Amino acid sequence: MKKTLQIFALCILATIVGLSGNAQENKSKSIVSVEESNGKSVVKAPGVKVEVDEFNDTITKVTIGSRRFEIIDDYNRARIRMVRVPRDKFKGHWAGCDLGFNGYVTSDFSTDLPADDIFMDLNASKSVMFSINFLQYNIGLQKNKNNFGMVLGAGMSFYNYRTDQPYYFVRNEETGETVGEKLPADRTVEKNKITTTFINIPMLFEWQIPESEPFHRFYISAGPYCGFKIGGHTKMVYKEGGDRVKDKGRDNINLSAFQYGAMVRVGYRFINLYATYNFSTFYTENRGPELYPFTIGLSLIQF
Repeated sequence: MKKTLQIFALCILATIVGLSGNAQENKSKSIVSVEESNGKSVVKAPGVKVEVDEFNDTITKVTIGSRRFEIIDDYNRARIRMVRVPRDKFKGHWAGCDLGFNGYVTSDFSTDLPADDIFMDLNASKSVMFSINFLQYNIGLQKNKNNFGMVLGAGMSFYNYRTDQPYYFVRNEETGETVGEKLPADRTVEKNKITTTFINIPMLFEWQIPESEPFHRFYISAGPYCGFKIGGHTKMVYKEGGDRVKDKGRDNINLSAFQYGAMVRVGYRFINLYATYNFSTFYTENRGPELYPFTIGLSLIQF
């Protein structure tokens, strides 16, 4: 049985070497390395490692990414087990999909708006944000450990601010400020919102504990982020005379084209939460109500 498994393992070695050799036949340097010593053979290729040891009960180890398959000779009976391989480099938590709720506060951190700004009063339960964080770059900040580092990345975020108030968002032609224009009394508002799309770029410092646990760690990360607006529009749905009407506008209502603020992310296993707060205002400075956006939510998927 042991001899059969050795032959099987060597076939795996030959396959890896053969495939990699064909792919690299026109290159001066091979990406496959082979080491042999004291009855042990090791073949390494990008993302794959195969070890064959004829003097050990664990005859063969095949490592693919973070998974290792071990073929064990146990009293002339072969069995295979799979184990996870601890990563040797720092990896943070950013890439994935986020879902949260939007809001904003005044300069004194109040959610109660002045009477003149009532057209911006939010329907908080329907003001939703969705983000696809598609790019992540990890930088370990320790020499011999992997539980502290910096995370750089990028993500596309879609923000919906539902007011459901009976006001149009318009730009005053005389002052250039964004104001609310009251709808006629015979119109009943069903939906009224402002939607924006940003590309956000974070710079987070992340700490993971405990250091001794390679797979299930609590983490906390915090740092600044900035974003660039790539789109935005308003949408209102109302009833008038029994008819349902939809108005969608892309007029310039002074939405800020650039945002910046602070972000915090915490999590353990499948529970992952985040929060952001903008130091920049929702509208261009002095061109609308002075409001500072924030978001609270959770990460649905991480990759």
